[in-house]
Amino acid sequence: MDAWAPIDWWKLEARALHGIPELRRAMAYFAPAEAWRDLSKGVASGWGCLLTVANIASFTLPLVAAIIVLAWVFRGGVAQVGLGGALAAIAALIAGIGFATDRRDTVGVDPKVGRLLGVLHVAPSSIGAVVAIIAVVQDAALGGIGVLGFIADVVVGALHFAFYRRPADSGSARWERNFARLQKALDAMAPDERARVHSDVQHALEVLGTRGLVSDETLIRAMEVPIGLLGMTLAPREDLKPGADSGDRPGH
Repeated sequence: MDAWAPIDWWKLEARALHGIPELRRAMAYFAPAEAWRDLSKGVASGWGCLLTVANIASFTLPLVAAIIVLAWVFRGGVAQVGLGGALAAIAALIAGIGFATDRRDTVGVDPKVGRLLGVLHVAPSSIGAVVAIIAVVQDAALGGIGVLGFIADVVVGALHFAFYRRPADSGSARWERNFARLQKALDAMAPDERARVHSDVQHALEVLGTRGLVSDETLIRAMEVPIGLLGMTLAPREDLKPGADSGDRPGH
């Protein structure tokens, strides 16, 4: 390695904590998206994988639903509002489950990606809702109740912009909740496990110093950082800064 980048602090700590998935999961809220791959290794459950597949379906179904009702505009005949609305409703339900899951799992969706997913719900379902309403008004709709499915998906899509807002600052309940989770994971470490991680990190830091990849000042600072806070201290997320009172940090 010829250079040491800020993201490498997160990767170093993630590898030192390879045997402690709960701690890596708790750290992920405070980490930049580039570090999530390292922090999430070995923490995904089968249920989580299933939800990933379901989430993919949730943002493709609104588009399919919109295409189904738009076919009426070009072909005439009867608009399949019931079928399209059912697909949109399923997409809304899956997205709602995703909200509940992401509140419990800090290895979740990047806020920018979350808002993009919101667009993928709002845009097609808004078009679908307008077409469906027109079809109902013109008495050309099959299953007019499907309009409610489109509306539900528009609402859920709009909620993405509120749920995946910019990360809260240190004084918010969201910060405190995730900070408490990190503290709990740190407190749960066994003494021998804590000693092993500390030794691994210190050894890695010594190698960095020997190779001249970081300055002596940075090296000394890194060696004094408690377990679990290396990335947060030396490479904090630009949009998520720790509180001014360092005494509230885990490990102090």
